[in-house]
Amino acid sequence: MSELALGFLGSSDEGGWFVLRGANQTSGLVSCDYELNPALNSMVEERISLNLRGSRLQLRNVVGTLEKLLHTPIDRQFSPLVLRVWSQDRGAYLYSAIAQAQLEIEEGQLSSQASGSMRLHLRIRREGFFFGEEEALPLANSSGSGTNPLTVYNHDDSHLGHDNWFSINISALSLTQPASLRLEIENNATGSGLSHFWLGGLTCSDEESRPTLNFEAENAQGGTVLLSGLASGGKYCQYRWSGTNWNTLASWTLGAVEVSQLKGLALTPFLRFFSPISDELLSLRLQIAQSGTVMWQSPMMAVEKNVGYFTFEPIQLPLGVLPLQSYAYPHQLILQARRSNSGEHLLEVDDLLLLPHEPYLRFNAFGVLQNGEKMIVDGRSGLSWSLRDGLEMKTHHQLGEALRLVPSNKQHFWIFQTDTEAKAAIGRSVKVRAWFRRHWSLP
Repeated sequence: MSELALGFLGSSDEGGWFVLRGANQTSGLVSCDYELNPALNSMVEERISLNLRGSRLQLRNVVGTLEKLLHTPIDRQFSPLVLRVWSQDRGAYLYSAIAQAQLEIEEGQLSSQASGSMRLHLRIRREGFFFGEEEALPLANSSGSGTNPLTVYNHDDSHLGHDNWFSINISALSLTQPASLRLEIENNATGSGLSHFWLGGLTCSDEESRPTLNFEAENAQGGTVLLSGLASGGKYCQYRWSGTNWNTLASWTLGAVEVSQLKGLALTPFLRFFSPISDELLSLRLQIAQSGTVMWQSPMMAVEKNVGYFTFEPIQLPLGVLPLQSYAYPHQLILQARRSNSGEHLLEVDDLLLLPHEPYLRFNAFGVLQNGEKMIVDGRSGLSWSLRDGLEMKTHHQLGEALRLVPSNKQHFWIFQTDTEAKAAIGRSVKVRAWFRRHWSLP
């Protein structure tokens, strides 16, 4: 580490950095003693000793500049005070965010000011890792690949490019630690703006294909299949029944490979209606069965009228904790419905999406993202914000953990979108771009 500096993350001007060691070192600062704390903890404590020599004005300037850095009110999430080091091995600047910093004058050094020398100690508590500059991240789905915006639709069927997912080839990045991820999500749909939406992820090995998490109603057991260009895959299912008892509408079978790929993860099921319900007399639930025997049943939940989708409570597949030294036994997902009024009943269903929780983020809309407007989801700070005409604003409240990439082979993400009319039309789409920062314990 031939160069050491303090400054705020994002400072592009070299004058914004206080160089402790290296070129452009501040006048009056003769040398710097720094020993890296190699502990692999989330936070580490270190001491940087500064040896000063010069005029009283130069010494005061060094002390004053350091105090200003330490006491400047900043947003520590977006632009934290960081320790910047030059890594000879990596040929780049690396950064570590400082949570606390305290400047001390070594005992007996005040009297030495008159002779033009002083020794200071800067005690810092920083993150136990260093991170690099942002790098553009290639994304891929069946519509293409690269660092340009990738189109992600609100459904996944056999049409080329009609994907509600995108993938990242993690193995090509050679990560040794989790890396922070930043997404730019642009509303690409005309008409009604982007309202609530959800983002879920899943990691896989090179040997595994991307798991099937979209299930068309027409591929389930039960129901009458009808054709429509407004439905995913061009088809949807009608279910008719009568009475006030629970009625099984559809059943999807997940094979041994499919269930095993989910490795006990939590998943949130999203059911898309082809036609919303016009009243609030319908309740739905999911069952999970093995060999026809029901092993688990979700709580009964009422369907909100005029809403084009339904969100179930999270499920876990496979059921229970399994070592998965061999494949898991196949599971069946069973959709059941009940209406509280007598007579004939009708429900029209398009498809079912299982959104994985590795990670899982929900974006609750209190505003709207119009066509061409963008949302930034920043994994480093754990926050998100929207851009309208290049100006920042809040349109959504983010719930869930911070986005990150994990050292693996592949990482897949799915997005489920809704509009301001509480519909989840398959024609909706967003454009997605991504960046990441590598993390290292040692520079």
